[in-house]
Formats: sequence, C-alpha cells, structure tokens
Amino acid sequence: MKKRYIFIINILIVGLILFIILKYANDRAEESNRASIASFEKMTTTTEQIIANYLEDEQHLCDIWSNYINRSAEAGTPMTIEEAISYIRKAKISPEISGHLIYIDDGSMTGISTSAKSTDPSDYSVRYTNINIFDNLEISNVNGVVNLTRAYTNPLNGVQSIAFLNNVKVLDDETGEMRQGLIIRVVPVSRLEQKLVFLKGEYEKVEISLIDWDGDYMIHGKSLKNSNFFEYFKSYNPMTTQEYNNVVDTIRTSIGSMHIRNSKNEDSVIAYSPLTGLDSWFLVAYIPAKELTVNRSIDWILLGIVSFGLVVLLHFNMGVLLNYNRKLSVAAEAANQANEAKSYFLSTMSHDIRTPMNAIIGMNEMILRDSEDEKVIGYSENIRAAGNTLLGIINDILDFSKIEAGRMEIINVDYNIASLLNDLVNMVQRRAEEKGLSFELNVDKDIPRLLHGDEIRIKQVITNILSNAVKYTNEGRVIFSVSSSKCQDEPDHILLHVSVKDTGIGIKKEDLDKLFAAFERIEEKKNRNIEGTGLGMAIAQSFLNMMGSRIQVESEYGTGSEFSFALKQKVVEWEPLGEFDLAYKHFLSERKAYQVQFVAPRARILVVDDNEINLKVFVSLLSETKMQIDTADSGDACIALFKRNFYDVVFLDHMMPDKDGIETIKEMKECADTPNQKTPVICLTANAVSGMRETYINAGFDDYLTKPIDTNRLESMLLSYLPEDLLEQPDATQATETKTENDKKVASNEEKSKAENIQSILIVSEDVGFLKRIRARLSGRYNVAVVKTEEQALAYLQKQEAIDTERREHE
Repeated sequence: MKKRYIFIINILIVGLILFIILKYANDRAEESNRASIASFEKMTTTTEQIIANYLEDEQHLCDIWSNYINRSAEAGTPMTIEEAISYIRKAKISPEISGHLIYIDDGSMTGISTSAKSTDPSDYSVRYTNINIFDNLEISNVNGVVNLTRAYTNPLNGVQSIAFLNNVKVLDDETGEMRQGLIIRVVPVSRLEQKLVFLKGEYEKVEISLIDWDGDYMIHGKSLKNSNFFEYFKSYNPMTTQEYNNVVDTIRTSIGSMHIRNSKNEDSVIAYSPLTGLDSWFLVAYIPAKELTVNRSIDWILLGIVSFGLVVLLHFNMGVLLNYNRKLSVAAEAANQANEAKSYFLSTMSHDIRTPMNAIIGMNEMILRDSEDEKVIGYSENIRAAGNTLLGIINDILDFSKIEAGRMEIINVDYNIASLLNDLVNMVQRRAEEKGLSFELNVDKDIPRLLHGDEIRIKQVITNILSNAVKYTNEGRVIFSVSSSKCQDEPDHILLHVSVKDTGIGIKKEDLDKLFAAFERIEEKKNRNIEGTGLGMAIAQSFLNMMGSRIQVESEYGTGSEFSFALKQKVVEWEPLGEFDLAYKHFLSERKAYQVQFVAPRARILVVDDNEINLKVFVSLLSETKMQIDTADSGDACIALFKRNFYDVVFLDHMMPDKDGIETIKEMKECADTPNQKTPVICLTANAVSGMRETYINAGFDDYLTKPIDTNRLESMLLSYLPEDLLEQPDATQATETKTENDKKVASNEEKSKAENIQSILIVSEDVGFLKRIRARLSGRYNVAVVKTEEQALAYLQKQEAIDTERREHE
C-alpha cells in the first residue's frame, strides 16, 4: 500500500475518533441543556408558588384593613377618611409600605395617604386621576382572592410599586354621608424581588415578569422593552398570524418554556405559568439562552488532551510504517524484477515455441488441403490434433499469469468424443511403448458420440494424468478407462467417468497433500531424472474445480496408483460411440474438406515477417483466395513498400530483428507520403501472454492475430477488414476443376521437360511473393527456377552444370 494511502487512512481514523468524542460531548451538552431548561421550568413553577403565596399574604393584609373599616360602618360608627388612614398608619408595620384611601363614587380618584409627599412633608393628599392602573379592574366591586394592579410609579415618592385593593365605606365629614372608597395597599416592587433572591444565585440574569391576559405588565422585566409582552414577542420574532396566535394561546393555557429572540437578536428562553388564585395573570421568567448552556470547558480540555495523544500516536505509527514501508519497497523492487524476468521469459518462450508451431501446423494444413491419400490424411489429422492439443497446453502454461490471477475461463463447445480420445491416445501411446509399457484402453461403447463441454481443458486434464502415469511407471501397464452414466436430475446430461490406473511407484499417504500443490514434486531427489515442473496436477485440479469436479486418488506406495474423476457433460447427440476404432474412422470420413470463404483477386495485402517459412505458410494459407500478396522480411522493407504501393490490409510481425513491429508501425503512422493513411494494420504475433492485446492496440494496431495462424480466423478477419466491393463468392466446382487442371498441367510439364529440351530460366529476387507469381506465369512454357540470393543462384548454376556434364558423358 502506498505511503499516502496509509497516511490518509490514519488521518481518517484519528478524525473519526475525534468526531466520536466531539459528538459524545455535544450529545452530553445537549442533554444537559435540556435538563437545564427543564430545571428552569421547575424554577418558574416554584417561583409562581412563592409569588402567589406572597400576593395572597399582601392581599390578606389589605383585606384586614378594609374589614376593620367596613365593620365600623356596619356597627354604626363609620370612620371618616382621616380616621381610616390614621388606623392604617397604626396597623401597617413596614415603613416602605403605604396605604392610600381614595374616593371612587364621584370619579375624582382623590384621597389621602399614610405617607407624605417626598416633595412636601406636610402634604398627605394623593390623586390617581392620571394613573391608568384600574383599566382592567371593576374597582367599585373588587372581588377575588387577589386584587392586584400592574406595576406603576407611586405618585407620592416615585417608587415603582404594585397595589392591592379592596372596597371600603367611609363617612364624609363635610356632608355627613357615607361614601364609596377604595383602600390601596402600595408595596414597592423591590419588596417582591427580595422574595426571589434565591433565584439570583442560580440564574444571575433571570428576569421575572407578571402579565395579564392581554400581555400588559403587572411586573415588568427590564430587558423586555415594550410595554406589552405579546407585542415584544411579535416585534423581535417574525411569524405568521397563526403562529403568533398559537404562541399567545400556549402561554395563556399551559405551563412550559420556549425559545425567543430578544431585542439584540440573541437566543433567549422564557418559562411561563399562570398565577394561582389570580384570574388572567401569568408569570413569565426570561433568561438569555447562553446562561442555560452547559459550560463545556472541561469537554474541550478533554478533547484537546485526546487530540494531542492521537497526534502523537499518529506520528509514532507513521514512523513505524515508514520504516516498514522502506523494507517493503526493497522487497517490492526485488519482486518486480523477478516479475519482469518472468514476464520476459514467458514472452520469449511464447515467441520461440509458437513460431515453429506456426510452420508445423501451417504446413500440415497445406498437406490436408492438397493430399487425397487416405493414409496421408490420417497421419496429417493426427499431426493437426496433436499440434492443436499441444498448442492448447502451451497457451495455458505460457499464460501462467492468467492462472495466478484466477482469470482462466471455461469455454464450452460441441466436441466429438472419438476425436478427443484419439488425440489422447496418439499423444500418450507412443511414449508408453518407448518405455516398454502395456497401454490398455477401455472405452464404453455406449458413451454418447457428441458432447458439449470444454474439450481443450478436458484433454489437458487427462493428458496430465496420463503423462504422469507413464512417467512414474517403469514396468507393467497403464490402463485408461472411459465410461458414462445418465444424470437423474438432468436428463440431458451424463457423468463422464475417467480413470487412469498404473503399476508405477505409487504415492505415500503423507505425500498426497503435496500432489496438487504448484511446483511441488513428490520425492524429488528420488525422481530427479523424471522430467516435469510440478504444475501439471495443480493445473488439472484447478480446471476440474472450475468445471464442478475433482480428482480422486487411490495409491499404494510401491504398487501403483489410480486417478479418477467424474465430470458432468451436456449431451448434444445421444447416438452411441460404438467401437472406438470404427467411430474414429467414421469421424475422419465425415471431416469436411477445406473450403475457402471468399475470393478477392483485386485485393492486395502486405505481409511482413523475418521468417521465410512463416511467409510461405501465410501465402499458402491464402492461396485459394486469389489475393495479390506482397511480402517483406524486415521493418525497413515494409516501410518502403508501404510508401510506394496501396494495400487493403497490412499484416505486420511483432518480434523482428533490428526494427520490431511496434517500432515499424510507429514509423508507418508518421509517414505522410503514403497511399495507406487509412489502411488497417494487423499485428502478427507469437506472443500469447495475457495483456498483449492492450499493448498492441495502444501501439496503434487495429487488430492482432496469434501464431500458429488459424485459417478460418485469418479469413474471417480479412472479411471484416477488406472492402465489400473486392469480395466475391467462391465457386466450389470451379475451384476443384482448377486444382485438377493445375495438377495435370504440372505433371504434363514435368513429362515434357524430360522429353524435350525446354528453355530454363533462373530468377533471383528477395520478394518471395514476386517469385511465386512469376513462377506461376512462366512455368507452363519454361523450366523456372527461383532463388532469393546471389549465393543461392551460384550454387544452383554449379549444380545444374554438373548435372549437364554428367548427362553429356552418358550420352
């Protein structure tokens, strides 16, 4: 893993831990805040009880005054206003509390007080005409538990006060008539605030207000600027009419709390509760929200300590990782060098093995096309089957990177069981006979003839098992048995039972676990003279696992072994195999002769390869398409032809000396003076290592074709790249007649050249395609000999001169 990724992961882990701690601290703080607000609500309820009790006490004292005065009137000895005030002076205890008695029956709202004016110590008169504290009270008939005015300024001393009321009857000393009066117990607001001293300790900035039904203040908190609480709420907290009405109804009808914005647009909290025993009066406690917020300094200290510790841990961790990373880098560099060496080896081996395989399979294909001898065709079929099977094995071994990465695929096709068995027998039987072993084949004649599965992988699995049996058996026999049984759960499938039994050296029980391990060889010292890499059985087991099966092993050390597996295969045709030898001959007789897919006499292609045999194979494989084929044996020769002639398709070999295919195509792409700007270039490659396709496409090739070249794939590729107007349908009858006629002409020319003295022509050219074309044109009239170099021409002339001399001596 790269260093930056490790660093990022560590940072993310530290960040996650810090986030969890911060989230925990916030949750705890929010929980504490909710508890604080709940406590604030409880405080408000307690305060309401304290205020209610205090107001009841003050009202009770006011009621005592009024009862005494009214009882005197009821007893027939009514008091005058001066006598009543004199009584109150004597009855009241606190000097800061005063009593006012005013007339209310004539609307004058004037009277006298127990205290003199602060401006005139001799003046005890009082006037409430301009003091609007009775607007919401029916003062002529004051009833209820508590009769209380809102806070107002005492007209005698200017002190902010509240007043408790009751009705009295007094005697007018001037008229001698009884008059309706209102006795007022005036209490400074500060006296009420003294009752709430305990709140200042817990909530320093709390403000208590008492409001009436309409929101007017009885006691006014100093921070609530407006003269009406509801108006204040609406002024600094914009809301719809419906929302406003909901707020008002909530305060009037319930006990609780809510957030509001104050005049400074700060978040604040109010708690509200109706006053007990007082109709339409409510207590509102106000406090800024930050005063209720939990003090988080201890959480931040804890968070800082944890953060510092995590950063230290991160640096320590990074130091350890960097040190470990340096060691890993050294190991990775060594692994990369080993991997590059392996890739280079695989690429080289792929090229070096597949190049001769191309000649073998290509030339054998020409034998199959041209021969009519049944015996020769049988031999060629065996060569082709063995070559293709060997090619499949080479592909898998050379593509070892694909096996390591788990990218190997199972490709199911229809296959003939007789052909598969014949390929296996041909590959193993000769090796068994060379060692003097008896090779026995037991094939169930009821096996269905055509099956559907991965023929290549099945052959590779059985080949590996058979090869091991022959390699590790020094005397005795190898028995290869194949049978089948129907699958009960899937009627269109069979189980193919394969068994290989030998009389070889056997396997110890403790070594059975090593059998399917890659690069492991059992008793390597004892068997060091036996060839093998130790990959065969591991690959075979991997393929069977992918196909839903597994190799079973029974072995007795020193006596022999039996390897077997059962593989589910879909049946394409239920016709039984019958006798194996007869079935294979029937398969050969049904083999379809090669049929060219198209002809294109007007098409012209260029083939580039440094190997002369590969050029010959390529030209031969396409001979029946009648295309014009130019050849070049180097990158420079290719570029020269590419600049001069127009081609419909170019086939360019990858691995060439001096200038390889990738270097050549790069130079071709840079050519401006060429008629082949849009000509597709296809890579010819013997490198079958995985990942090469991307390499070739990125290098500028339009496609690629692997060696050994498959004729059908080659023709199909040409069909996709040649212009449609150049393609013609082949005439099978005409092709056969042309071949027969050419054969007759060749035989006739040979006989004629022997009987007559026909003129001979020697042609020298490095262009193989040109030599083939000129020979085909002149061979009917002349004895044509073609060579590529001057040395070959000189050797040919010397040989021909010796032949002529010998002939003249005989004559």
